[in-house]
Order: sequence, then C-alpha cells, then structure tokens
Amino acid sequence: MPDAVSRILSRMIAFAVLVLTGYQLIFGGEYHLRDLQKLKRQVAIRTAEVDSMSAELNSIRIWGDSLLNNSWVVERVARERYSFIRSGEVLVRFIETDQVTPD
Repeated sequence: MPDAVSRILSRMIAFAVLVLTGYQLIFGGEYHLRDLQKLKRQVAIRTAEVDSMSAELNSIRIWGDSLLNNSWVVERVARERYSFIRSGEVLVRFIETDQVTPD
C-alpha cells in the first residue's frame, strides 16, 4: 500500500509541475500570450492605416498626373479655386445671407 501511495503522490507532483510549467510558458515571462494578442491587434490597426494611406497616396499621384498632363484640369482648378475667368466672361459670386455682416 505505501508503494501505491508513493506512486500516486509522485504522479500528482509530476502533474502539478507540468501544469505550473505550462502556466509559466503561457502567462509568465517577459512576453506572454496577452502581449502577443495585443501586438496582433496593433499590427492589424497599422496595416489598415497603411492601406488607407496607400489609397490616399495613389489618389494624390493621379491628381498630380492629371494636373501635369491635362490642361482642362488646370483650367478647372484655376476657375474653381482662384476665380479666374477668360476675357469676355463675367464672374458672379453668391454669398450666403448668414455670412453677410451689416455695416
């Protein structure tokens, strides 16, 4: 009987050591499972930011290319942003009534 008890006790100790070792491997140490999950979330966020910035960069490149190679686009920008007009044209501006200040 004492031999059986010692075997059971040694198996329980071995199981406890294995459980504690597994816990230490997963949750202990400098980097653990929660850190890994946090880093994966950060990577996903940064990847989405990079994709968004890449799309914006492509849009800016296309706009710059059209400004360099298409005179119609240059004329449109000059008319809309800087109120340029051709000779013989009349410029009409509309002002919102809530923006007008009384004199």
